[in-house]
Amino acid sequence: MKRCFTLLLALFLGYGLNAQTVLFSEDFEAGIPDEWTADDPWQAGTSAALSSQYFQIPAHTQIAGVNDDAAAPTFSSDGMLVTPPIDLSEALGAALTFEAYFFDGDNGGNETGKVLVSSDGGATWSEKISLDGSEEWQSIFINLNDYAGDTILIAFEYKDGGAWNYGYCIDDVALTAPPSYDVAMLNVSTLRYQELNSDIAIKGIFRNFGVQTVNSLTINWSDGVETYSEEITGLDVATGEEYEFTHSTPFVAPEAITYDIDVWVSNPNGETDENDADNMTTTKISGVTFIPAKKVVIEEGTGGWCGWCPRGHVAMEYMRENYAESFIGIAVHNRDAMVNAPYDNGADISGFPGCNADRVVLGGSVSNSLFVEYHDDLVKRIAPIKPGIEALYNPDTRETEINVSAEFVTKLDDIDYRLSVVIVEDSVRGAGSGFNQVNYYSFQTANLALVGAGHNWQAEPDPVLAANMTYMDVGRTLLGGYNGLANVIPSNVVAGDVVTHTFSYTVPIVPVAYNPENLRAVLLVLDNSTGEILNAEQTHFEFVINSSKEEFANELVDIFPNPTRGEASINIQLDEAADIQLQVYNMLGQQVAAQDYGRRNGSTALPFDGAQLAPGAYTFYLTMGSKVAVKRVVVE
Repeated sequence: MKRCFTLLLALFLGYGLNAQTVLFSEDFEAGIPDEWTADDPWQAGTSAALSSQYFQIPAHTQIAGVNDDAAAPTFSSDGMLVTPPIDLSEALGAALTFEAYFFDGDNGGNETGKVLVSSDGGATWSEKISLDGSEEWQSIFINLNDYAGDTILIAFEYKDGGAWNYGYCIDDVALTAPPSYDVAMLNVSTLRYQELNSDIAIKGIFRNFGVQTVNSLTINWSDGVETYSEEITGLDVATGEEYEFTHSTPFVAPEAITYDIDVWVSNPNGETDENDADNMTTTKISGVTFIPAKKVVIEEGTGGWCGWCPRGHVAMEYMRENYAESFIGIAVHNRDAMVNAPYDNGADISGFPGCNADRVVLGGSVSNSLFVEYHDDLVKRIAPIKPGIEALYNPDTRETEINVSAEFVTKLDDIDYRLSVVIVEDSVRGAGSGFNQVNYYSFQTANLALVGAGHNWQAEPDPVLAANMTYMDVGRTLLGGYNGLANVIPSNVVAGDVVTHTFSYTVPIVPVAYNPENLRAVLLVLDNSTGEILNAEQTHFEFVINSSKEEFANELVDIFPNPTRGEASINIQLDEAADIQLQVYNMLGQQVAAQDYGRRNGSTALPFDGAQLAPGAYTFYLTMGSKVAVKRVVVE
């Protein structure tokens, strides 16, 4: 998955291209040109060709780079890659953009990846940036306006700090000459779905692509009826810099419908923008009747063969423990005994460990902090749908009835929303090499600190054998396919519409017996036009004895407290008198308690004493005349 031209680079070349002169560019598709000066360590090739065991370069097109990891521990990979002379004699200013992959591992020495510029033919060099480390490709922007009128050399310099380190890679180098005035709307950050009749701040980011520093600017927005303009002053936005703004006049959505909002910038420093093609962005704001709870789904690409994947086990555990109410994790296995090929192919994760977060972040890197970053950004997105799911499992037949629902909170037209259910198993264990976990954090290999998911990975061997591995969040089965089941959700909906569907699933015994006690069903509501997971919900399998009941009425029953230490109150709302019986089953489907509460009516609280129950999860099966309810209760 190519990540070039993301963020700064894409915005600079994409937004401002019509008004800019490209002075110099190189993408290394044909290797390092003869006009460049390359010290020996610098090579050109694909990311796969230039990668090594500990320096795994994320997927890209043809690149140039240094791989210190592939060199012998005693060999220095220090060196520069230098452009040919670039003439800026006619330019009012200049901006350098490029893609960089620099891990900054500092394994026994301080490795550096820098950009240097010389205006005297290489006699002296001026450092313009020393890159921070990242597990992903970075888009870099450097203001070179000070070199207007000169002839310059640009050098990409790597030093390994006298140690056995990682490396430095670059791609898509471009030097452009911006116009005097060119401001562009990068995005509107106002979230689409908003509460009715509330003040909705119009927020966004603009960037200065011109040579002149922007000191004042007009911000405008319109709902197609009224236009609101505000001049902001006291700015100091230099070439390539961005500015985040909030318009002083909010928008109010009076109805649960969708509004098109135009937002644009104009009059930088009171002057005419020389490229007005990039000044406006249109966004949609939809009023919602209520805000559904949002859950973020991170699908983590992992594999027993992947030596850095213990980091994924740790990150997934961290999210389960710290964001249980708003996080759903699914491990998408690759090339091991737990692989589900349709899921693996659909996720299309090329670097391991990697992840898709709500399928908005695609091919993202994996760590505790990055997962928190993805979560915190995505959980703020108000969803237009409240999802619901129950999974009713019959232990006699191993058949499961999975009932799902999607309640809409706003009017939407011409949508292509779909439903998918993922069967996920926790606490998976197995025998054989397919359940081993290769471990580069081991003292036997990279010897790096990593603790979590039941292991001190640095103290463990490489690999960790299957007998010592327990896998969580294993994506077992896709119901409805990776892209979801089409034609279940109508193309036009209004607030209050509820779509329901039932999936059928039989828990397999062969070739691998899944443990229903450890199974979850995860409902994904997908926007097929973008691939995004709009919202999600999950539930554990609930054991039932007879799934062919007359009427399922879970909403009539609430059990509190849950979890309980034994005693609980079963609160029931009945609209007519009914005989009430309770049966309690453990997760093996064995009946462990029963009680007849007699005939009741209206609102009633029924006592339950579970002091005799061992700690664990139980299924409470309540019969209320022709209605039944199934609840999962945890006894501590």
